[in-house]
Order: sequence, then C-alpha cells, then structure tokens
Amino acid sequence: MTILRPDATTTFGGVTVNEYLLTKHNPNHIDMPSVSMAGKIIGVTVHNTDWITVASGTTPAEQYTRATINNNMKDVRVHYYVDNICAWQNLPHSLSGWHAADGSGNGNRRTIAIECIMSSAYNSVDKKSEDNAAKLAAALLKQYGLDINHLYTHTHWLNVRDGRNGTIDQLNTMYNRYKMCPAYILPHWAEFKKKVQSYLNAGTSTISAPSAKQLYRVRKSWADAKSQLGAYSSLENAKKVCKVGYSVFDANGNVVYTNGSQFTKGQKVAIRANTPLFASAETTSVTRRISGTYYLYDGIACKNGRYRITTKPEFCGKAPVRRFVTGYVSWDNFNQ
Repeated sequence: MTILRPDATTTFGGVTVNEYLLTKHNPNHIDMPSVSMAGKIIGVTVHNTDWITVASGTTPAEQYTRATINNNMKDVRVHYYVDNICAWQNLPHSLSGWHAADGSGNGNRRTIAIECIMSSAYNSVDKKSEDNAAKLAAALLKQYGLDINHLYTHTHWLNVRDGRNGTIDQLNTMYNRYKMCPAYILPHWAEFKKKVQSYLNAGTSTISAPSAKQLYRVRKSWADAKSQLGAYSSLENAKKVCKVGYSVFDANGNVVYTNGSQFTKGQKVAIRANTPLFASAETTSVTRRISGTYYLYDGIACKNGRYRITTKPEFCGKAPVRRFVTGYVSWDNFNQ
C-alpha cells in the first residue's frame, strides 16, 4: 500500500505507473515549470538518481515524489521517477520539466525526463530499475512516434549547452566536467540503448490499461468538452482539423499538438532571456542565446514549433533570406 494516493494506476510498456501530478497536488506551493511542450516533444532524457532506503509500504520512486512535494528536491522537476517496482509520474507530458540544466534549451523544454533510481553496486535491484527505465523509455518513444535516435542522456544537453559538436551518441557520452549523468548507466550506454531498442522491436511499449482504441480529441481545452471538433483514431487527421486556439488531446487528456499558427508576418515579439537561437528548424545545436525585441520574418510555423525572426520590421520577407533572417526560435519563448 502506498503512502500517497495516486490519481490513476496503469501499466505502460510493462511498467506499473502511478500518476500523481504536481499540477494537481502542490500543497506547499513549490515552484513549478510553466512552459508547454504540447506538440514539441523530441525525445526522452534519461537520468540517474541515488538509491534510498524507504519505509515498508512505499518505494523509492514514491519517496522521491514525496520529497518533491515537500520541496526537498530543490529545483528538480521530472516527469517520472522509476525504481525496481514501479514508476511515479510527477508531470504531464504537455509540461516541460527542470532537469537538463540547459535553461530554456531543448533538454528542459522538449524532452520527457526519466529519473532511474539506482546505486553504484549495480546489483539485481539496480538492474531491475534500469530494465523498468528501458521499458518506460521505449513506451514513450513509441507513443510519440520517435525512434532510438531520440533517446538522450542528461550529459547530452550539457554538452549542447556548452557548444560542443558531435553525433547524438557522441554528445550523449562525451565527458562534461559539470556532470556525467546517468552516472550508473553511462558506462554501458550502448547496451542500455540496445535494451530500449529491443522493447521497441517487441512492441511492449503500449498502454495496457483497458484495451480501448486510442482516440485523439480536438478541443480548446481538455475540460471544455463542448468545444470538441471531433475525435479521431489518426493523430494526423486530428491535426488537420485543429483550428487556431485548439489542441489535440490523447485519451489521458495530455496535449499532443497545439495549433501555433496565431503568429503573422512582421509581428513584433518579445523574446525571453536566455532563449536558444537555432540556424535551422531541425538542428539541435544552439547558435547562441538571445533576448529582447525581434520580428517574425514570415509568420510561418516551421518544424519543431520554430519561427524565423529578424531584427527590423523592414527586413520581414526580404531576400536573400540568409542576409535578413537572424535565426529560428521556438514560439514558446515569445512573451505574449
């Protein structure tokens, strides 16, 4: 029997997941992230946190959840804690976390965080925690249509933050003096990836709650059922009818897409401090960090929710593009 009472308990990818969202349970008014990841998730980030001894009737994952609620985890906010028994979900997938130490970079703002609870002993309990983390990671990748190349380490985002270059796996494992994380998995990261891939191949990453068909609902908000435009088994069909101001929700009420086309050519936007600027719509390498007033070059939403910006209104739409476009910025960094 748990100490906390989860709002829901399901089996996801073969892992028991207890949902206890801080957005619903925050009696101590701890600081919380506020940036949406709706429609912008690019991967899963794996962390390690240390094994702890807990009282009978609870597990380390629940204890870390309780510690977060009690404001004993400082400014760490993750989506999942997972141990050898189960996982506890602390944040909805539609909300960014604080876990990658990259500020408003893609680690915090665009990946789902898994904290795998282990020790340096790497005993049978640790290996079971790691196995549960692999199953959970595979389930999340599959849910968002992502492959193994979207599996990241905490250290990956530190290296991106620090301007390092390399392949995804080079950045995943490259030494960073700030932190090497997940500390207990990194020494055999290639084997861990193979395990995640095996679960992807085996098709274990499905939600084995009631066997109802997944439906994607198009609404203004999950609570506003009257605003629903339709329910679709195909995510792409749901996106096609999603009007400005509406979002697509999965069966659990998580936002998986938001229509971000409310921006127009020449629109003045105030960009938050320390915002990452990208050279293209797809790259994960940050060119530099910016803030202040800019203008939307053409108001067209590109991949990953990014828009082209420029420094003066008279530059909007002018050619050549390379001369007048400053770079690409994710729309969630605009102060509306």
